[in-house]
Amino acid sequence: MATNCRFAFATHILSVLALHEAGSCSSGVLAGTVNTNPVVIRRLLLDLKDAGLIEAQRGPGGGARLSRAPQKITLAQIHRAVAGEIEAFGEHPNLPAQCCPVGRGIQSVLERISRQACAAAMQEFERVSLADVLADLASDNQSDNQNEAQNEAVISH
Repeated sequence: MATNCRFAFATHILSVLALHEAGSCSSGVLAGTVNTNPVVIRRLLLDLKDAGLIEAQRGPGGGARLSRAPQKITLAQIHRAVAGEIEAFGEHPNLPAQCCPVGRGIQSVLERISRQACAAAMQEFERVSLADVLADLASDNQSDNQNEAQNEAVISH
């Protein structure tokens, strides 16, 4: 699975756990909401547990739940737990031609740009908490509900 999918899935999982009022939530339920295989979810849950972001119990009646309040979990913590450090650019698989002025310098230029871009992304991820994600979800869902009501009113006339 691509790194960005792991981060997106993990953020999705933690958001569901934050909203799940019945306590723990099974990997099967989480897989249903993410629309993926429960094995994928269980692997992510292990990483999230190792990072201290969730508590989990195996077996019947088990499941996962947040280990702390959503405002105490940042996107940076989630990213590090499931995807490691951010990478903006992949590297050349082969050394570029050193007789070419671009080939001689492109890797160091791209590495510098990548470091700056990654630092900016991680700084933003440090700023945004899971509670912020939940607030945005609530706002988006409210807008969607208003749009659906307006569409139904137009269709009924």
